[in-house]
Amino acid sequence: MLFLLLLLFEGLLCHGQSTTATQTLGSHHAAAEEPHSFHLLHIASFANHSWANTQASGWLDDLQILSWDNVVNTFEYLKPWSQGNFSKEELKNLQSLFQLYFHGFTRVVQAFSSQFQFELKPEVWLSSGPSPGPGRLLLVCHISGFYPKPVWVMWMRGEQEQRATQRGDTLPNADGTWYLGVTLNVATEEAAGLACRVKHSSLGSHDIIIHWGGYLNLLILMCLTAIVTLVLLIVLHSWYRKQSSNWKIHSPCLSNSAFPWGAKTQDPRNPAHQLRLTPESWIKMRILKWKTSLNQLGL
Repeated sequence: MLFLLLLLFEGLLCHGQSTTATQTLGSHHAAAEEPHSFHLLHIASFANHSWANTQASGWLDDLQILSWDNVVNTFEYLKPWSQGNFSKEELKNLQSLFQLYFHGFTRVVQAFSSQFQFELKPEVWLSSGPSPGPGRLLLVCHISGFYPKPVWVMWMRGEQEQRATQRGDTLPNADGTWYLGVTLNVATEEAAGLACRVKHSSLGSHDIIIHWGGYLNLLILMCLTAIVTLVLLIVLHSWYRKQSSNWKIHSPCLSNSAFPWGAKTQDPRNPAHQLRLTPESWIKMRILKWKTSLNQLGL
C-alpha cells in the first residue's frame, strides 16, 4: 500500500513537466521547488456485522484532488490534472488495487465484528423524588453506566405501559457512559404493582425489570433482622451476667464449709466441684445436659 501511494504521489507531482523544461530551468528550478505531501483519508462506518460504508479522498497538500465513488467503486478525479502522468493502463491497475484494499479491509473488520462489541450494560435502581403533592408519589427510575446511548425505559403495570412516564435528558458520565432518569407521578395507593422496565442493546432480549417496593421490603427485612439479633444478644448477655453473679455468691461458701477439699470433691458429679467450675464450663455442662435430655426424649 505504501508503494502504491508513492507511485501515485510521483505521478501527481510530475504532471505537465518534461525533460526539456527541466533542462531549460536549470539551477533556478531546484531553488523554486517546494516539498509536497499526498494524503489518502479512509473512513469506514460499520452499522452491524453485515453493513458497511466506505468514504475515501485524496489530498495534495491542502487541496482535495480525488474522491471515492461508492456506487461504481472508483476514484473520481476532481481536477483536470488529477490523473498526473499515469497512463490509462496504470490508472486502471491503481483502481483495482484500491478496490481490493477497501473490500479486503471491510471483510477483515466484519470477520472480527464479535470482538468489537463496545457495549456496557446499564445499572438500574429506584427511588422516590420530591413529593408532587398530598397523597402523591414521584417514582424515579435511574439508569446509569450504559453504552451506546440509545435506551428504552418505561414505567409498567404488568405489561401495560404507563403513558404518564416522563423521560429526562440523557446525560454523559465522566467515564463516557450515559445516565438517564425516568419519573412517574402517581397516587400513593397506586404505587404498588408498578415496575421500571429497561431495554438496551447490551441486554439482548433480557430486559431489566425492577418492581417498586422491592428495595423497600428488603430494607425493612434487614432492619428487622438487625433488631431481633440485637435483642437476642442483650438477653443472652443479661442471662450470662446473672449466672456469673450467682456463681460468685454461692461458690465461696460451698467450697469452704459444705464441701471440703479431697478426692470426692474432684468427682464431676460432686455439687461442690460443679460450683467451683468457671462460669463458661458450667454453661457448657448445662447445654450438654439439655442435649442429653432431648436425645432421651427422641427429639
